[in-house]
Amino acid sequence: MKFTVAVPLVVSLVSFVLTILALLAGHQKGFMEDYHVVMFNTSTLGQNYLSSLAKGGSSTTASATTTATATSTTSKGALGGIGGLFTSIEASATAVVGSIESSAASILNDVGNDVADKLSKELGIEQFYSIHVLDLCQGNYAPNATAENAHVNITSCTKPGSTTAMDISTLLNKQLSVGPFNVSLSDLGFTSKLEDKLGKLPSIFEALAALYIVSAIFTGLSMLGAAAALILLPNHGRILVISNLVCSGLGFLFLLIGSLMYTIGAAEIVKKIHSENAKDIGLSVSIGQKFEGLTWAAFALITIAAAYWVWLLIDDIRLRKRMRGTKNGHAKHSMESSSPDRMARNY
Repeated sequence: MKFTVAVPLVVSLVSFVLTILALLAGHQKGFMEDYHVVMFNTSTLGQNYLSSLAKGGSSTTASATTTATATSTTSKGALGGIGGLFTSIEASATAVVGSIESSAASILNDVGNDVADKLSKELGIEQFYSIHVLDLCQGNYAPNATAENAHVNITSCTKPGSTTAMDISTLLNKQLSVGPFNVSLSDLGFTSKLEDKLGKLPSIFEALAALYIVSAIFTGLSMLGAAAALILLPNHGRILVISNLVCSGLGFLFLLIGSLMYTIGAAEIVKKIHSENAKDIGLSVSIGQKFEGLTWAAFALITIAAAYWVWLLIDDIRLRKRMRGTKNGHAKHSMESSSPDRMARNY
């Protein structure tokens, strides 16, 4: 019986390791990057915006020409001086707009068929943003975004535990504002609802991180408790069994909540983001399948440990009942066998 304690010891150890890996995945460049919770593919973000900007060039030029002609006619009258001023301002504005539109058209021509590979660079953003439990990483696809077996090339990661830095909406707006076009997400077609949904992600990941930290604590305690039981049993048997059951049971509970929160919550997040026409503006969101396998594997293993201690506790209760029944039977038999002797002595 004693050596069967090796079962919860091993599964608790592996569950603890998997929980730690789920918590620390992506906490630095290149470390388990594939085990992200959610990934945002922004390689084609802004394509529609640049296309519409480039197409607007001809209509803007025609409008500017008409305005200039009308102002020129006015300048022959009493308001000639003011008309000339307006003409100058209009010409300057037209030149700026024309320059932007020309840049957009030039970029689209340069990008050509490699839209997904060059567009993000032209806008001043990265091609992907992957969110892990503790941080956010960003980078580009290699050899390019459209390659069949493309892999990620991380450029930077945020400081682990800094949830405010995981606000992808704020991050994208900041990067776009310093880019060549000085635009915002709303300019690219993001609705206020979509930006609000993205803005809620940091608080969700803060709760997820707390769940995995607590899970790691209790799976670790379950592992240590099983090691103690392997050494000390059968001494302090019931105390050890109950202590291990509490630790593994709480690890089971928090890992279950965390895994369900990820599986159901992440899928719901992706669904809601896509419902705001995210794909139409070039934004694609996906959940991490590898992380899902990692968290459910950790949960399954701690479940085995908890089930073992439940079984051992039930077995101990049954054994105590049998022993109590046996003692009562012996006592009753002893009383019955001694009654004739007592009666004989009385007579």
